[in-house]
Amino acid sequence: MTDNALQPYRGVRVLDLAQGLAGPYAAGMLAAMGADVIKVEPPEGDWGRLMGEARNGSSSMSLPANWGKRAICVDARSDEGKAVLHRLAEEADVIVESFRPGVLAKLGLGYERLAAERPGIIVVSISGYGQNGPHARRPGSDSIIQAVSGMASMNRDASGTPRRVGMLAVDMVTGLYAGFAMAGALFEQRASGQGRHLQISLIQAATAFQMTALLQNLMRDGQAGTPTTAPSGFFATRSGMMSVTCLRNAMFAKLCDVVGHPEWADDPRFATNNARIENIDALHAAMAVEFRERDRDDWVEQFNAVGVLCGPVNEYADLVADEQVRDMGVFTEVDTPALGVLPLAGLPGIGMTPDQQRPDPPLGGHTREVLAEAGYNESEIDALLAARVCLHDPREN
Repeated sequence: MTDNALQPYRGVRVLDLAQGLAGPYAAGMLAAMGADVIKVEPPEGDWGRLMGEARNGSSSMSLPANWGKRAICVDARSDEGKAVLHRLAEEADVIVESFRPGVLAKLGLGYERLAAERPGIIVVSISGYGQNGPHARRPGSDSIIQAVSGMASMNRDASGTPRRVGMLAVDMVTGLYAGFAMAGALFEQRASGQGRHLQISLIQAATAFQMTALLQNLMRDGQAGTPTTAPSGFFATRSGMMSVTCLRNAMFAKLCDVVGHPEWADDPRFATNNARIENIDALHAAMAVEFRERDRDDWVEQFNAVGVLCGPVNEYADLVADEQVRDMGVFTEVDTPALGVLPLAGLPGIGMTPDQQRPDPPLGGHTREVLAEAGYNESEIDALLAARVCLHDPREN
C-alpha cells in the first residue's frame, strides 16, 4: 500500500460487462487507478469464476481481473433486466464488453445509441476476431488464438510440435493493450469531450505482441530462427537451474574468467558472437560441465558481480519469497473471503490504495448499493430481487 498511488481516474464510472480475463483485466486497470468499476454479471456469474484454481465462487482467474470492483447481478434476458443495464449505462463514462458482435446492440446498448444519449461515452468491445469480416462471429479463446496467431508454432518443442504458452498470454496481453487504449481514449474524452468505440481483438493483440518473432520468421522465409546471442540458455548447477546470457564479447570473456577457462575467449569457435552461435552446442556442453561443479547461488553471485547476465530459474513460490521482490513491494497480501490470504501483484508504477486491497466481489455483492445509486428506491429494488431480474449476495447489507 502507498500514500502516493497514481489515481487519475477518480470520478470515472466504468460499467464492466465483460467476462473471462481480457476485458475484466482491462477494466481492472482503470480500477487500480481510481475508477469506480461496476462489474455486471448474469445469474450464472462470469465464467472466469470457474477457471483455474476455483473455490467458493472465485478463482485464480477472477481474483486478479476483478479486485477493487463492485458487483451487480442482472438477468438481461428480460426486458426489466435490459432496462437496468440501460440505466446503469446512462451513468457510465466507459463500457467494457466481450459479447459476440451484435449482441450489445440487441441489449439496446449499441455504440450509436449510447453515443446519442450520452455524448462522449467510450465503449470498448473485446472479441476474438474483431467486429467485422469473415471470421468475426467465430468464438475466440486464448488457446485458439495462440494457434491461429502463430504463437503455438513459434513455441514448438524440440520435436517440432506446436505447443501453447503455459499461461493465458493472449488474454493478458489483450487486456493490457485494451487498458492502454482506454487510457488514451479517456485523455481524449477529458480534453475534447469526444467519445470512441474501441474495438480490441485477441487476434490483433496476439499479433502485435509477437511482432519481433513474426518479422524474424518472415525475413527468414519461414525458417526456424537461430539464437540472437550465445551463450544463452538454462543450465543445471549442483543445486538448481540458472539462466545465463552473454550479449557482447567482453561479457563472454568475463564468463570465461569466472568459470576458469579464459582460453575460451580466444578459441576461434567462440571468439565472436556469430562463431559462438554456429558452435552453440559445443559451447553449452562445455559450460554445462563446469556449472555442475558448484552451487547455483555461488554462480549467480559471481556472474552478477562482473556484469554477466545470470539469474536463478525460480518456481513461483521462490519469486514471492525473493528478497528483491519483497523489498520492492511487488506483492501485497490480500485476505480474500473465497480463497484466503494470497499475494497479489499490482500494476507496475501505479501503487496501491486501501480500496485496491478489496478482493474480487462475490456474485451480486453490491447489487442493492449499485441499484440505489442508479436511482431505484427500496421498493423497486425489492421488486427486482423478488422477480429475480437482479440477484444479490446474501451477505450484502
